[in-house]
Amino acid sequence: EELRAKRFPLIVGGDHSIGLGSLAGILRAQPNTGVIWVDAHADLNTPEMSESGNMHGMPIGLLMEGLVDDHSQIPGLEWLAPSDDGTKPPRLRPDSIVYIGLRDVDKAERSVIRDLGIKAFTMYDID
Repeated sequence: EELRAKRFPLIVGGDHSIGLGSLAGILRAQPNTGVIWVDAHADLNTPEMSESGNMHGMPIGLLMEGLVDDHSQIPGLEWLAPSDDGTKPPRLRPDSIVYIGLRDVDKAERSVIRDLGIKAFTMYDID
């Protein structure tokens, strides 16, 4: 409702579990949303590239345009797959996110950040 009313959503959370659903909902309502991700971790993993397999490191990776081909194959994430009527699910464009405070980023995530040209400020930049 707030997004439909063109109000600005500011979501502040301390747990990775709020990122996927909150961001997917915002992108569904406002596809051109910009994201400022303040975190030590990029959370840009996908099931295929994750070193640990932990879903808490995947909220951005699961929504990033072009990183996951078929969400219907990930148990519990079928709601991120295209709907039966062909409606495409929300995706985050690489030029719509900036990272602030990165300090612990997996090798594959670093490659994606570099390859997609995602803007990132590490703790080294901040200090």
